[in-house]
Amino acid sequence: MASEYEHFGNLSPEDHVKEVQDLHKVCKGEPHQTKKGYWYHLTCDAIDCGVVLFFIRTIFFLVPAIPVTSYGKILFATGISWIFYTSCKRAQAAWAYIELTHRNMLQEKKEIETNPEQERIELAVLYANQGFQEPLISQMLDFVCSDSSLLLSTMLREELHIQLEDYPHPLKQGNVKALGGILGLLLFAPITLAVSYTIAAILASFMIGVLFAVKTRLIKNAITPAIVWGVGMFITAISLCCSLIRLF
Repeated sequence: MASEYEHFGNLSPEDHVKEVQDLHKVCKGEPHQTKKGYWYHLTCDAIDCGVVLFFIRTIFFLVPAIPVTSYGKILFATGISWIFYTSCKRAQAAWAYIELTHRNMLQEKKEIETNPEQERIELAVLYANQGFQEPLISQMLDFVCSDSSLLLSTMLREELHIQLEDYPHPLKQGNVKALGGILGLLLFAPITLAVSYTIAAILASFMIGVLFAVKTRLIKNAITPAIVWGVGMFITAISLCCSLIRLF
């Protein structure tokens, strides 16, 4: 028997909308808000850490004065330090967004309390820009403006594009960044420590291709172009690094 919501892949309309929104939110950098965002950003952070490690390996290759026995120690020390810094930076960025949003909410609340008619005019303009027309606009305004809390949440959403449920979580943001970095360290450190630089480059390119395929699959984009772009960017960046070191 056909499902009532077969058009939505047997999801309810509400769940269908949420699934579509999730795919877009994943790319915008909020791992804790979506079902797939955690793994998507974990993969992205692993790739970033792996590329940084291979830049260091390239320096080892082009500056033979560094003892081979020190490669592992330098890679792990640099990798852990990089993970710590980027994790703290991600958490601080999330906290900065929360602070900004909170300040905007207080400011908007004050404007509603002191200039309610001005806010009504602004909301009318926003609805008109979305294609609504009279008398529907007036009816919507009467309903929204009848409740100050509803007006505040509506103005935050329509004017400032702030969704209260979209608050980033500093600890979760930082933890995802840290776990992604650790994953990259575990995957790429053995590869970058390979005796042959050529073999290390081939294995690193393969691993980056796999990770790009995984993260691309999560948002249902075309896998082959993503792999080509990912590996191509990596090889080009490493080639640029080699050329600049040799040049200077």
